[in-house]
Formats: sequence, C-alpha cells, structure tokens
Amino acid sequence: MKKLDIIIPAYKAQGTILRTLSSIAQQTILDEIVVTIVNDKDGIGYEKFIDMFKDVMDIRELVLEENGGPGVARQYGIDNTTCQYFTCIDADDTFANAYSLQLLVKSADDNKEYHTIIGSFAEEHEGMKFVNHSNDMVWMFGKLYKRDFINKYKIRFNETRANEDNGFNTIIRLVSSETEKVMFLPDIVYFWHWKEDSITRINNCQYSYDQSFVGYVDNMIYAIKHAKKVKPFNNYIDMWAIQTMAQLYIYYYQTVKRDPRFTEQNYKKCKEYYKEIFKDIKEKFDKQVLDDIFAQTFTQQSQNTQDFVAEKTIYQFLEELL
Repeated sequence: MKKLDIIIPAYKAQGTILRTLSSIAQQTILDEIVVTIVNDKDGIGYEKFIDMFKDVMDIRELVLEENGGPGVARQYGIDNTTCQYFTCIDADDTFANAYSLQLLVKSADDNKEYHTIIGSFAEEHEGMKFVNHSNDMVWMFGKLYKRDFINKYKIRFNETRANEDNGFNTIIRLVSSETEKVMFLPDIVYFWHWKEDSITRINNCQYSYDQSFVGYVDNMIYAIKHAKKVKPFNNYIDMWAIQTMAQLYIYYYQTVKRDPRFTEQNYKKCKEYYKEIFKDIKEKFDKQVLDDIFAQTFTQQSQNTQDFVAEKTIYQFLEELL
C-alpha cells in the first residue's frame, strides 16, 4: 500500500532533477512511495525522466496551466495526491541517504499524536562546507506531513513567491497543541544543495531585503489570520504576532543598514502588518507583556543586530506606524 507522496515542484530543472530522483530511487521504502513532479509551466517537461524511472518507482508529471511559483506548484501537488503522508523536495536537492524516508514514515506511524515529523537538513555552501539545520519550521526541507491534519485545519500555501513555505509552516506551528504535536528529529534526512545562481544568493543577496521581506510580511499576515480563524481562543497566536512585530523592527533596520534601496518599500510593509495584525492585538496586553516579548525576541536575534544600531526604539518605531 502506498503511504507517502513526494511532491517535486519543478521549473527548468532538467539539469538537476536526475540527482533528486536518484536519491528517491535508493529509498528503502520505495514500494510505499508515489512521486509527483509538478511542472511549473516551464515549457520543456520531464517525460524523459519519467521514462527513466518508471520501471523502478511510481512516478508521474503534472503540468500547471500557468507559472505560479514553488508554493503554487506544491499546493497543486498536494491537491492532486492522496497518500496519508506527503513530503516535498526541491528539484535540485537530495534526500540524505537510503533510510531518510523510512525514518520519517516510521516516526509518523509510531507516534499518532504527532502530525508533522521534522528531520534535520544540511545546507551546502560554496567549497563543500555544510551548515546543519535542526528544529527548523521555516523551510519545507526534510519534513513529513500527515494529510488528515493539514485537511482538518485547511492549511494551504499562500499564493506568493517568497516565504510561502514559512507561511505554511507557521500555520502548523500556531495550530499545534499538546494533543496535536510536531516531532523534531536530530537525524539529517535532506541535503539543500549549493546553487551559485540561486535567487537567494545573486546580486549580493538582494532577495533577502527585497522579495523575501515582502513575502515574509504577506505570509505572516496570512498565517496569523488563518490560525486565528481556525483556533480563535489560542493566546499563543497573539504572542507570536507580537514577536513577529519585533522581528520586523529588526528586519527593517537590517534593510536600512545593508540595502537601503528597499527602505521605503519595507517600511510600507511594516505599516501594513501593524494595521492588519498588531494594532488590535497590542490593545489586549499591558506594556509589561509587550516588554517581555520584545526583550526575548531581541535576545534571540542578537547575532543579527551586531552591525547596526536602530535609529529609534521599538516604541518610537511603533508610534510612527500608526
């Protein structure tokens, strides 16, 4: 019986997807897997790769009617698959070893109260250097999701092209509870491969202070609103929203310091978040609660603020956002 859908969003990935599919072909539970390549309307297609692997795995290609970005492609894959579990892998990455998916599936099978199983992943940098990521709830890498839980809370990707994975996983974070939990595994199950022309690295990492900032705000608004709709009495959502406002304060002044071309754009996005989310929430809490959450966030982000001093305190910043 098939248990696990693997969804691969792909756009002009003909030069890298072979290694991705090869890492799937070596999995110990290959007979339990269905592989779906979602062609993000690249005009080329993946038929030759389907032909290459169809005798060893259950594999197919779906084609979007128009290009939508990786989040839209992943969502189309989720909507058009049916296994009880699903995971996603980018078309230029690989699973870490032959046991990666067996470990994720076994952890899900053996622990019914856990709806999401999160393995660790290794990020490759130039020169064969690797950075390990554990307990991550931003990227899609190395994660297994139980479809029943995703359907129960109507969790879907926002139709944006940046930070859409962060929005998806933030909803999961915010609607989890003591009876519906996330499991973190220390084992590395996924490799995020180095790509010199990646959008996140080109133009002196412009993406971080341009599209990524905009996408972060859009997806935090989306995630918080959705979580409050399905769990309206969960105070953790409000706490997260306050923490996100502090994150945006830091992120904005990083923009001012590191790429001031996007200062005006990102200030407008901070105002949007304040209006859509923070304005109503701050009225529910006294200043001491805000102080505590702000202080905790600044402590956690201290390494990201060492090269600049914000021109205004966070309360001055918030006053101007009114």
